[in-house]
Amino acid sequence: VTLILNPSNSKNIAHYHIAEDKVKFYNPRSSSNFIKRILNWTKLYKFICRNNFNKIIFNTASSNKEVIALTKFLPKRIQCFGIIHNLKKLNTSSSQKIINTRITNYYVLNDFLEDSAPLENKLIKLHSFYPIFYPKYNSIELLNKKNDVWVCIPGELNYNRRDYSKILNVLKGLNQGLILKIIILGKMNPNDEDAKSFMLQVNELNISEQIITFNHFISNEEFHSYIKQSDYIMAPVSLKEKSYLNYKITGAYNLAFAYKKLLICPEELAIIPDLMNNSVFYSDEKSLAEIFLAISIGKVIKESNYLIDKWSFKYQQKKYLELLESSI
Repeated sequence: VTLILNPSNSKNIAHYHIAEDKVKFYNPRSSSNFIKRILNWTKLYKFICRNNFNKIIFNTASSNKEVIALTKFLPKRIQCFGIIHNLKKLNTSSSQKIINTRITNYYVLNDFLEDSAPLENKLIKLHSFYPIFYPKYNSIELLNKKNDVWVCIPGELNYNRRDYSKILNVLKGLNQGLILKIIILGKMNPNDEDAKSFMLQVNELNISEQIITFNHFISNEEFHSYIKQSDYIMAPVSLKEKSYLNYKITGAYNLAFAYKKLLICPEELAIIPDLMNNSVFYSDEKSLAEIFLAISIGKVIKESNYLIDKWSFKYQQKKYLELLESSI
């Protein structure tokens, strides 16, 4: 197995102890000059062909010029597979349809996505697996948790993807002495309009004591340390486009699954079996306030269900390899 990846990720793979001769670095944006980019791609193409690979998995198999070119021109003896992160592209993206002429077996990142949306191309088959196994990062010193209850929202602040308004309004209406902290686990860019709007609202509502934010890049070690120590993971996804009900997942799900945490989600997401079994749901500010009050006094509002084989490495390993081995 050879891993081909962008050199910007070189530090991230150190935790996986992969032999140097099994890693090939490739930067598709190494030059703004079109001719140089073609030459760069040609080197990658030759590397793949000369090393006699018989299978390739594109970890993001969509809307990338280099991926499109590889799936178009690689020898037919090489079987191509890919992870699709947004099923909508399979039906609507013209560039994706080019890729679909070569890749008809896609991995998706949750079981419900296997049949959550009708596909125009009936040749395409979807196969799920859960990438929920992380290296054992060194734990680092965090903020003093004291007796607080931590509710973590992973990722940079983004109003298009997440609905923060309910959370802020609920916190305003609760007792200011409540031992509840909402962690926005991503760097806050002071020049970003979403970040400005969020912090303005936090200050206007006088709830800064209950919000934890970061103005620096968060390393893997720090990120996973906060996830591990959080009591709950929250996925306040924005359902304006209904994408999270049919076409994709948010990374918060997999982080919760990885660390066996209970999720807090909008009730519309209860149609997803994994979330039904491992989440508490809110429909409006009143129901979210009830959840926050309950967890702040240590009340067990629901037991998570992470005991079945599905959450084990061996089970997911088998699921991942079944597709590749059935294609021999």
